[in-house]
Amino acid sequence: MTIYLSENIKRLRREKELTQETLAEFLGVTFQSVSNWERGESYPDITMLPEIAGFFKVSVDELLGINRAEDEAEITKELEAYDNLSDEKLKQEIIDRLKEKFPNDFRVLLRYMTCLVHFKEKTVENVAKIIAIYENIKQNCSNDKIRISAKRHIAELYKELSLKEGSGITFEDCEKIIKEMPRMRDGQEMFGTFYPVDHPEHDLKIQNAIEESFLLRTTFYSHFYFYNDRCTDEWQIKSVQKEIEYLEFAYDDGNYGKMWRMMMNLYGHLGVKYYNLNDYENAIHNFKRAAGLAIEFDGMDRITTMHSTMFEGKEFDKHTLGSTFIAKSRVKELLTQKYPLSDDFKATEEFKEILSVLG
Repeated sequence: MTIYLSENIKRLRREKELTQETLAEFLGVTFQSVSNWERGESYPDITMLPEIAGFFKVSVDELLGINRAEDEAEITKELEAYDNLSDEKLKQEIIDRLKEKFPNDFRVLLRYMTCLVHFKEKTVENVAKIIAIYENIKQNCSNDKIRISAKRHIAELYKELSLKEGSGITFEDCEKIIKEMPRMRDGQEMFGTFYPVDHPEHDLKIQNAIEESFLLRTTFYSHFYFYNDRCTDEWQIKSVQKEIEYLEFAYDDGNYGKMWRMMMNLYGHLGVKYYNLNDYENAIHNFKRAAGLAIEFDGMDRITTMHSTMFEGKEFDKHTLGSTFIAKSRVKELLTQKYPLSDDFKATEEFKEILSVLG
């Protein structure tokens, strides 16, 4: 049985905003005793446990963390389900339930913060909640991955609020957080090269780093050039075609791994650009290609093994893109609701045929 007494005393003390000296005074022990308890160098006398538990208004079992293993198994299972979902409502239901039951788990708090930032209206109450969670994580969480993710979310919030008149937040607030973030080269993927060549995960770590770089590059590329008036539609068409050509080269077996959704989006982008130039034939051609990829993706097994030269032997799990992600539904939504296409164009037989195969 694992005992979590040391960290629980430390956590409960901080939740009450007490110093070690103050807690020691309440319990009638020395400051050094409390310090040693929290470092795990010694433990309170067993007769003191009911008194300590009573002071914090928890049971002795909770103070010792006896139920921690069961709780950990439940949290791990629920968070895995949450991370595999793309449906916002289902994600919210899971995290609300976990937040109610495990209000002090930083993994849960981070995802609750995510939902508030991305799925909820930025009311005064919700903004206050987001900032409170961020401050809690910043001050009390020792997990760097969680701390950095929280910074990213608070930067996203500040960016949005800086555009809202009267919010009291300026872009300088956002920029301050950005400057505290690690550089791209300090991400964990970059350290795949540290693995010994004979390590069983050496190749996988390198392949994961390459795919992550593809995702980042294509995302930045699209946002800067595709949505930027500084480039003509003709130039953007050529640039997207070059990006597709490179990804086709990298994934020469036709299994696009983590880039499946990006490939569908790239063909959709091309369709929109050709539409803007009144080249409806090429617009339809690229929309058909996006739809074809969606059908192919949805028809794949959940787990497939990639056989491209670059990713030979790497397994791809479709749930990486979300267990509820249905590619046909997403492409259909883009074609009917997101892309700026005229009603006349949508009424053509060629366009309606694309929609029909998407179901």
